[in-house]
Amino acid sequence: MPTVLLPQDEELHLLSDEAIIRQKEGISVFTGDVFLQKGEQRLQSPILYYDYQQGKVMAENEFTFWDKDVVVSGEKLQLLLGQQGQMQNAHYWLLDRRGHGQAQQVVRENADKIELNQSTYTTCDPGKEIWQLDSQQIILDKSSGIGKAYDVKFRLFDTPIFYTPFLSFPIDNQRKSGFLYPRLGYSSEVGMEIGIPYYWNIAPNYDATITPQVMSRRGILLNTEFRYLLDSSGGKIEAEYLPRDNVTDKKRSALALTHNGNIATHWLTDVNFNYVSDRKYFEELGNSLTLASLTHLERRADLMYIGNGWNMLGRLQAFQTLDENPAARPYQRLPQILFKTQTSEKNKQLNFNGLIEAVRFDRNNDSMEIPLPIGNRLDIKLLANYPMRTSGTFFIPQLSVRHTRYQLDETAQETDLQRNLWTASADSGLFFERDIHLFDTTLLHTLEPRIYYRYTPYEDQSHLPTFDTARYDLSYWQLFRDNDFSGTDRIDDGHQATAGVTTRLLEPETGLERLRASVGHTYYFRDKKVLLPGELPNNNNSSAMIAELAAQVTQQLSGSTTVQWDPNDSVTKHTVFRARYQESPQHVLNASYRMRADRLEQVDLSGYWGINPQWRVMGRWNYSLKNSKDLEEFIGLEYNSCCWATRFITRRYLSNIEGNYASGFYIEFEFKGLGGLGKKADSFLEQSIFGYEDHF
Repeated sequence: MPTVLLPQDEELHLLSDEAIIRQKEGISVFTGDVFLQKGEQRLQSPILYYDYQQGKVMAENEFTFWDKDVVVSGEKLQLLLGQQGQMQNAHYWLLDRRGHGQAQQVVRENADKIELNQSTYTTCDPGKEIWQLDSQQIILDKSSGIGKAYDVKFRLFDTPIFYTPFLSFPIDNQRKSGFLYPRLGYSSEVGMEIGIPYYWNIAPNYDATITPQVMSRRGILLNTEFRYLLDSSGGKIEAEYLPRDNVTDKKRSALALTHNGNIATHWLTDVNFNYVSDRKYFEELGNSLTLASLTHLERRADLMYIGNGWNMLGRLQAFQTLDENPAARPYQRLPQILFKTQTSEKNKQLNFNGLIEAVRFDRNNDSMEIPLPIGNRLDIKLLANYPMRTSGTFFIPQLSVRHTRYQLDETAQETDLQRNLWTASADSGLFFERDIHLFDTTLLHTLEPRIYYRYTPYEDQSHLPTFDTARYDLSYWQLFRDNDFSGTDRIDDGHQATAGVTTRLLEPETGLERLRASVGHTYYFRDKKVLLPGELPNNNNSSAMIAELAAQVTQQLSGSTTVQWDPNDSVTKHTVFRARYQESPQHVLNASYRMRADRLEQVDLSGYWGINPQWRVMGRWNYSLKNSKDLEEFIGLEYNSCCWATRFITRRYLSNIEGNYASGFYIEFEFKGLGGLGKKADSFLEQSIFGYEDHF
């Protein structure tokens, strides 16, 4: 394209080597290197005829025409100096879509509309047309953002494989109602499946996708997704309906609703509702290992107020339980109200905070031999601290008091229960740093010892229900908590001190943490007596020792590990190891190992690797060493070029707790600028391969 500045006016500017002016006839002939420009339009040709009475320009040998949206070269041109014209035997390029093709005739009706007759269209590089549309007529309408093609043949590697009398496709990013490209796949549960989505652009802030999905083994399932965006809120509704499952001879359905937004200043809403018709819905009709292993579906509505220094939450929460065991049904909060102060902590000053919770716990006790308690709980926690911090030290004494009261239904032996406790703690630490030189690199080395003490008097809590309480998994940071239990129903009787130390190697210029190592241990000054139902007393005089290590070994290689070793039994109770190698965004390998004594032992390998700029392989292997069983394995191959992409994935995974396996095979195609077949594996790959980036 000539590097000529666009004029600020709409006057005609013309340059040529020679010119013949025929004033009487009103036609001038320009020859040589002829260049014409009018506004954003440019035309170059070795010979040009200009009829100034009709405002028409003609080229009869060869020409190249530019404007801001298209470039056309060809043999013959007639162009009105408005926005109209005709071109013969032309090759065109759409500048903002990478599309190009040839046309026997190009007719420009106005600034927004171009008609191509006896034409082709592709987004592949010239001379490397993997796919191409051959059409009797193509109309590109910029005002609507849509291209329409009539009497269309779709060619793949120059072989016609598809014909349609009409086809529409986008030429910009505007949304348009119409059929999307089919979704294809296969799994052992549903058989061969094909879905044909219809996208309905209802309004600028509403749309829906309706997909009839034919499953060779199950029948026809209707999937609908409706999205909406309001001034200060938005959400999505997804629904599936199978009128008759050919395997179970039952109708099946699913529903998911999410909504969040602002309803007024400081007021926020968050809604999440889920439903399935039967407990095996995800196992048999879903295509994700995560979904197949779901046991509870949440139904929650939150109303939040964000104040100045305080927050409030009102919540309704229930669950649909897919587990057949009645004891697995979780409690429902109908309702829950939380009030929490959130003031900035000031150094060397007395700080106060508080948390108040009122909640009603309910559950279905049908089929339970011994009904579990239900009722109301009020919890009030107030705390005060006086932090003393310097650049290299900190000491934070804290005192908290807690009142908890239960009003249980009369099915319980006692209906009015209460507990009053207090906890005193002191957290302290030092911070040392120095510069060290390793491998010709200057690093900042820190040493951060920490001692934490807390005391809570013992009170028998075995008569209290356990609505929402569990014991925390032990980790390095958990050693410094003021309670071993999550939830409110248990407060442990800790009289203990924790000693820990962390050391780091940091790059001073960037702050990059090259190495972090921590080790900690808690010493008990008395036996702990507060337990959850079914727990055995722990008479050890210390906790397990926790060690954590994280390292950025090189720019490409990083890893971390956590080890929980019990000195009382001289056994390793918990181990996690993770390693990651990332040579580039196209080369990622992950490895992890998890062990929890007497419960699980697993290895997990995953990654994707670019063979060349177009091809990459991907896969995952998740294996249980304890049970000598594969949990999930898949392998995929992906090709991605400028004009088309394809992906193949074959997968086998454990689909339920009974140990049954399911398998699937997925094929995806995308023709750049048109659409694709079976685009459904993106979220699955992102969940399965840590660090995966989709370029499909």
